[in-house]
Amino acid sequence: MTSPSGFAVGGKFSLLFFAAIYFTTLTCSVKSLDLYTFSSEEVEQYGSRCLDGSPSGFYYEKGENSTNWIFYLQGGGLCDSEDSCRSRAKGSLGSSHQWGESKTGWGLLSSNASVNPGFYTWSKVYIPYCGGDLHSGTRSVANEWGLYFSGHLTIVAVLEKLKNVHGLSDSQNILLSGVSAGGIGAFEHVDFFATQFPHARVRASPQAGYFFPGNPQSYPEFVSKTPAPALTRALHDLYNATVDRACADANPANYYKCGPANIDYLLPYLQTPVYVAENQFDSEQIFTQKQCPKKRTQEVIDYVLYYGALMRQAMQKVIRSPLGDGLYFPACLQHGENLENVYSTQLINGTTYGESLHDWFFGLNRVPHILFDNVTSPHC
Repeated sequence: MTSPSGFAVGGKFSLLFFAAIYFTTLTCSVKSLDLYTFSSEEVEQYGSRCLDGSPSGFYYEKGENSTNWIFYLQGGGLCDSEDSCRSRAKGSLGSSHQWGESKTGWGLLSSNASVNPGFYTWSKVYIPYCGGDLHSGTRSVANEWGLYFSGHLTIVAVLEKLKNVHGLSDSQNILLSGVSAGGIGAFEHVDFFATQFPHARVRASPQAGYFFPGNPQSYPEFVSKTPAPALTRALHDLYNATVDRACADANPANYYKCGPANIDYLLPYLQTPVYVAENQFDSEQIFTQKQCPKKRTQEVIDYVLYYGALMRQAMQKVIRSPLGDGLYFPACLQHGENLENVYSTQLINGTTYGESLHDWFFGLNRVPHILFDNVTSPHC
């Protein structure tokens, strides 16, 4: 048999030929976010560096709907000493030298309609985390360790580049998100984004970024019945951290409390709505930050339940927010791994985090916006 173009078709050749066409088309249809690292001129202008002084950057994918944008901040802990920061500067969380040229989107960054039905057509920006500073640093000059804390400066540079080259100034809807340290960065920057784009609908959905519920005792303090120490300004001073302006203006003597990893203090001052996604029993906070051992003893169980109770109390600020904040709050002993793929999360009140987030963002009111798993012990 001969095709109209003159090629013989049929048999094994035909099957292999059309299989090749199919898989080539399938491969080409998978979209990716492509890396852009800042030029030396841009680094000089904005101070957009990683810890080691290498240029920072971002991954970008233009969406079908170019007026809607998602920004996602990478997580990955922090560093707060010379040794920990020097060590961090040798890897991808402190240097851009090891970054790949592209990334395939996941969760809110996915362009697959079945994975991310509410946001798959949006333009997407992934901001790698290479400052060790909770995306908050404003140091454009190396400190005495020879390192840079420039997370906030990187975000400023990203926005300016996208405004100048990719039409971000014409945006109508912007969603800022991120996980863990990236979630902290989303809390810290949502008002900044709103001032940058006054004509757009700007919202944030921090994932596993609610550090901490008040001022909780560490596990050793809990066991010894010792009060938790008061917050210091050490992190703020190390990073020369940016702070939310409304919070700082309301607390001029304690403005540093509006900065890194003090979200419980910051939240009431935010001027822009947020949809908080947080586990009741955040495993990173409990086991790493607060030094709870991973063993099954009564003291450990008591501490986990104590921490969950503090989280439930803290989330009342979200529920009572006059801005109409949203909340996805499963009773899970996890950090952020169960939150990133927003449309495949555990159902609460018959609704996923992604469904509720999309409905909340656009004010559709078809599903609940407060998804509170009213269980007092972990079950996931």
